[in-house]
Amino acid sequence: MPVSFAGDILPLFRPRDISCMAGHGVMLDDYSFMSDDQGNGDFADHASARTVYARLAGTAQPRMPVGGPFWTADQLVKFASWMDDGFQP
Repeated sequence: MPVSFAGDILPLFRPRDISCMAGHGVMLDDYSFMSDDQGNGDFADHASARTVYARLAGTAQPRMPVGGPFWTADQLVKFASWMDDGFQP
């Protein structure tokens, strides 16, 4: 069964993470923002989700969530699976 944003990814973000990142223009709780297929200079497609993932994984800075605790390997695998599964709602 594919990983979904509403059922699997959104619940991983704490309310304070959503609020903090909204102040930086990153809408963690907005499926349209997170699944946007637009690229940027770093990613050819789905730059919003791929940038969030890179910051969660620590391959881009600043790392998320701000101040930790950082996501577990299982949480990162779930997020990667959501992207691999086609950014399901």
